[in-house]
Parts: sequence; structure tokens; C-alpha cells
Amino acid sequence: MKHFKLSILAAALIPAAILSSCGPKTLSDKDILTLVYQQAGGEGWDESDKEGWLSDNLADWSNVTVNDEGRVTELKLQDPKGMIPAEIGGLTELKKLTIYMRNKKGEDPESCIPGTISELKNLESLIITCSVPCTAPSLAEMSGLKTLSLRCPKSAYPEIGGRDLTEITLNDFNGAIPESIYEMKDLKKLVINPNELDGGISPKIGQLTNLEHLQIDFSQFIGSVDVPEASLPEEIFSLTNLKYLFLRGVATTGKIPASVGGLTNIKSMILTNLGLYGELPKELGDLPNIETLEIYNNKIEGKIPVELFKATTLRQLWLDHNLLSGTIPAEIGNLVNLESIQLQCNQLTGSIPASLAKCTKLGNGVFVDFSKNNFTGDVPAAVKALPKFEKFKF
Repeated sequence: MKHFKLSILAAALIPAAILSSCGPKTLSDKDILTLVYQQAGGEGWDESDKEGWLSDNLADWSNVTVNDEGRVTELKLQDPKGMIPAEIGGLTELKKLTIYMRNKKGEDPESCIPGTISELKNLESLIITCSVPCTAPSLAEMSGLKTLSLRCPKSAYPEIGGRDLTEITLNDFNGAIPESIYEMKDLKKLVINPNELDGGISPKIGQLTNLEHLQIDFSQFIGSVDVPEASLPEEIFSLTNLKYLFLRGVATTGKIPASVGGLTNIKSMILTNLGLYGELPKELGDLPNIETLEIYNNKIEGKIPVELFKATTLRQLWLDHNLLSGTIPAEIGNLVNLESIQLQCNQLTGSIPASLAKCTKLGNGVFVDFSKNNFTGDVPAAVKALPKFEKFKF
């Protein structure tokens, strides 16, 4: 206990030592983290986040990782209270920095995140999440940065060009998607959830040939969204390394081209609120690994192609709120792994095919909905005998 009290006393004297008559001193990593603790309200942190802080051994400090030389290489600040000191820029061996800040309305956007983070030239991963508007640090000097995740509500996008990032997540920014992103040939994951969106997606996205995960989601759960007047670029469907594709509210028109059949690595494809028109391409049935296919809240018309039901790996098929017509092909029974299907709010006719009874896993997913169409006849007895039939809507 005495030792712990002495550590706290020594920590309190650090700022005075810096300003002593001997002039400024170079702070150790421990000195810097002690300042972080003091100025970012460490006493008010959750117990799990401040465990070990101010003890002798940095390796014992919660959310701190050190290398063999005792230098800090990873730091996570979970809900720091107060200000993060500028001295954080002195953690020159830092490779991963994570800050989750619940800053308050009215705080100076420039003061929430210290600009000295830009001096961390060895940083490989930067994750900053703010709850109100803040100013993202400049990334100009971070030549080794590979992973970037920023949430700065209602703020302008930072300049992120001139580097080879592999993962980018940008949430709640205003403006157009930065053109520099389309030049990052090593990019494997791109997630953008904008607060406001100027323009749509550039056809240059076709240059990101190594992309495996693409998510651009312009939506708000409360109120309406002004979808940008833009066409969905067909170049997206030439990104043959894609495994996950999620696009919502980023276009007002577009078609799904036959080239979609080349996405042989895709496991999940979700396309909603995009103004898509035309027919579903039969090449959707050529996707050997597809498990989730959701193309809803669009203007897709015509018949459901029989070829779609060659995709027997499908677990979730949502084609609701479109203009689909014709009957449900009997080949739907081939989807033996299907757990959830939504076809409601279309213009489908005919009867529910008895072959649907072969989809014995139906109902294991969230929804099974065939309602608000123009079906005739009774639901076949074999379908009624399915284990989760009581969850189905017709």
C-alpha cells in the first residue's frame, strides 16, 4: 500500500519536473501514460480499464502492450474523461492506438483528439471513435498505417491519400467519398457509413481488385434520407475477390449486370434501397459460395429466374418489396439449406409450390414471408407439415 501511494505521489510530481529550471525533459513512455491517466480522468475509468495503472511495471497496465525493451506498442483508451494530453505523440514505438471517446456536445472539436497523434510515425493501426463532432488527426506522416477506423460525426473526411491501407472504416462523416480511396490497390476492406453523402460511388471502385469486404451504408433509423442522385456503378460486380457486399441508399438507379456471376467468392450480397431496376440476372445462380442474397426495396421486375435455385448454398433469400411477377419455380425445393425467405410485397401469382416442403430448415432464420402477393389456392399440406410452419406468413 505504501508503495502504491508513493507511485501516485511520483506521478503527481511529473508535470512540475517537466517545467523545472533544468528545462524540458524527454518523457518516458511511463511518464506519458501517467499524464494520460491524470488528464483524461483515470480515477473515473472503469475498474477493468484502469487496473494496474501507476504501478511500477507498464506490462501490468490494463489495455497497454509493451515490447521487449519496455516501450509501449499498443494502447487502448476506453471512454477517457477529460482531455488526452498532447504528450501522447511521444509514444514513438506505438503501433496500434484505439480511442473510444464519449465526448460531450459543445466541446471544441479541435481539442477532443490531440493533433500530436500525427507524430506517431510507426503506427500501423489507428481506431478513433467520437460521439460528437471532432477533428480527425492528419495522417500525412503515418506512412506505415495499414488499418484505419474513424468515427467523427458530421465532420469532413480526413486526407488519407498517399498510402497503402488494407482496411478502412469511416463512420458519420459528411461530403463525398474521398477519391484517394479508389487508388489504394492493396485495400481489402472498405466500410463507409456516412452521415451525409454527396454524390454516389465512383466507377473507379473497379480499381480495388483486392477488395474482399465492401460496405457502404447511407441510412438513418430515424427520419428520411436524401439518397444521392447517382447510378450504381456496374464495376462493383467485377470485384471478383469480394466475399461480403452490402450497399444501401447510395444510388437511385442501376442494374445488376450478368458479370455478377463472376463473384465466385461471394458469401453475402445485400443490395437495398438503390433504385435497382430490370430483371434478376440468371447468373446469380452461378455463385458457388453464396449464403445470403438480399435484393429488396428496389424496382426489380420480371420473373424469378429458375437458374437462381442452382445456388444450393443459400441460407437467406430476400427479394421482397420489388415488382417481381410470375410464379415461384418448383426448383425452389433445391434450396435445402434455406432458413429464411422473404418474397412479400411483389406481384407474384400462382400457388405455393409443394416442393417448398423440401426446404426443411425454413423457419430457422428470422423471417419466412410470402404475403402481399397474388397467390391462389391453398398452401400444400406438405408445406404445412414443416417444423416451423407456424412462423410463416402467407
